Amino acid sequence: MEKWKYRSLEWIHRVREEEYEKSKNLSPRELVERTRKSTESAARNLKPKIEKTHKSLISK
Repeated sequence: MEKWKYRSLEWIHRVREEEYEKSKNLSPRELVERTRKSTESAARNLKPKIEKTHKSLISK
């Protein structure tokens, strides 16, 4: 019997395991710094458009 029924689950768990192996010996500070750098890089590459929230959607 297969461990994962769907290939997407297989991929997700493989990537999570690989990421765990890469980061398990990092200190919390190192892990936060690494995450911050990768997030900044992804944001620069994606160039997200920031939308203003309409006033009627903001609760008072």
